[in-house]
Amino acid sequence: MDTSSEEASEISDSELDEYEEDYYSMLKTGNHRVRNPDGTFRCPFCAGKKKQEYLYKDLLQHATGVGASNSRRAKEKATHRAFARYLKTDLADAAGSSQPAPVEQEQHAPKPSDDELFVWPWMGVLINVPAEEGGFKLGEKISDFNPVDVIPLGPGICQSERGAAVVRFNKDWSGFKDAMAFENHFKASHRGKKDWNERVGDGSGMFYGWIARDDDYNSKDIVGHHLQKHGELRTISDVTKEESKETGKIVAILANQIEVKNKYLQDLEFRYNVTALSLNRIMEEKDKLHQAYNEGMSTKLH
Repeated sequence: MDTSSEEASEISDSELDEYEEDYYSMLKTGNHRVRNPDGTFRCPFCAGKKKQEYLYKDLLQHATGVGASNSRRAKEKATHRAFARYLKTDLADAAGSSQPAPVEQEQHAPKPSDDELFVWPWMGVLINVPAEEGGFKLGEKISDFNPVDVIPLGPGICQSERGAAVVRFNKDWSGFKDAMAFENHFKASHRGKKDWNERVGDGSGMFYGWIARDDDYNSKDIVGHHLQKHGELRTISDVTKEESKETGKIVAILANQIEVKNKYLQDLEFRYNVTALSLNRIMEEKDKLHQAYNEGMSTKLH
């Protein structure tokens, strides 16, 4: 008999229902990534599978099929039953817009203005984080956004025992792109900064996140203190100018190094020419001496 069937038969229907209920509650916290940036969907319980870009109807069919399969392990059936329920109950509005968003529509998020102040190096803020949640575990949950580090700060910003964390991204433009994708992900799930401000003290267990800006930097809480200690406020223009300045410095340094090497080569060439000239003179003197010696010997013999 198939081992997975044996495992499934060892769990009663009532126990399977309990597992399903537990996983459904976990999904409702919103801490499992379901939507992709391009508008498609993914199965959070099939993380190792190559296909992770489903249309809504295809993903619902996948979840329903696995949940009803007799050849699947009990845990797989419970997770996918819960997921199918979550799709039908909590993401039903996505059924009518299940086509992936065209590339142009991905740019609908408002672009930062030139005078908008961000914390640099680029950082993000995570709120409503369990106080016991470690940085490594948090980093795994947001690994799609390529964080360099996640620093849990503990309680101090929320009106509860839950805390906050600061997410560090790369300093370059790829890091800024990751930070904005991080913010847009939470915003699309109604867990952005505006949503948090409307639900301060939310005890649902859902994370809220956004890219750190001037108001976060200037806040008097634990997040503000950390941002002030490890970052500074810059506009996009500031970063661009600084980058250009650094590029100019690098070009100047390289040009100077080339000039120094050219002078060194010129000096070597001069020394070589002097040495070659000296050798020529020595050889000429040697030839003259040799010729004089031969002439003297010839005279004596006659």
